[in-house]
Amino acid sequence: MARPPAVGRLDRIMRELGQLHDEAQDIFDAHVEVLRCQNPGIPFGTIKMCEIAGPAGSSLNYIEALKIVREKITGQPYPGKE
Repeated sequence: MARPPAVGRLDRIMRELGQLHDEAQDIFDAHVEVLRCQNPGIPFGTIKMCEIAGPAGSSLNYIEALKIVREKITGQPYPGKE
């Protein structure tokens, strides 16, 4: 019987990155809310794009990239939080 591929490290990294991503989004959203209070009438998404997303630039979605690698290794999708 073939041994299943060891993907524990991938699973741990995806879980931790997911948690850090969620925490970062909470920080970004709180900052945007402060700016929105200072600039009523400007939509939340517009402020977030102009103040955070636009200046930060595009980046690789590491969590999704790791899920792709894991699926290639195991032949099965990541069973974690979607």
